[in-house]
Amino acid sequence: MSATLIYDGNCGFCRRWVARVQRWDRGGRLETLPYQTPDLEARFPGVSRAECAERIHLVDERGNVFRGGAAGREVLRRLPGGALWTLPFHVPGALPLAERAYVWIAHRWGPLGERARESCPLGPPQA
Repeated sequence: MSATLIYDGNCGFCRRWVARVQRWDRGGRLETLPYQTPDLEARFPGVSRAECAERIHLVDERGNVFRGGAAGREVLRRLPGGALWTLPFHVPGALPLAERAYVWIAHRWGPLGERARESCPLGPPQA
């Protein structure tokens, strides 16, 4: 069984980043699944649809659930060469900072500095 990255399938920003993760995941270590999947909560009892609307989730091979910045760290760790990208997470206090950055980015920015699109369920960026 592989780890599962759960994301918002209706969000263009999320879909673009998941597509990048899928290309990077040449070893097939991650399954990706939109939270809108009908059997989500039956398949992953520790995951709620409401929480998935706010943050990405990663359910690992043992059933541990990571959310937001911690999920991002776990995704990186599983990708080829990704362990190097996780080094900053080992600095004390880095995970809370990563979580703040995750929330800020998720609500305001798209890839390469483009503003998140109006179609994103998180809504338009706040000034």
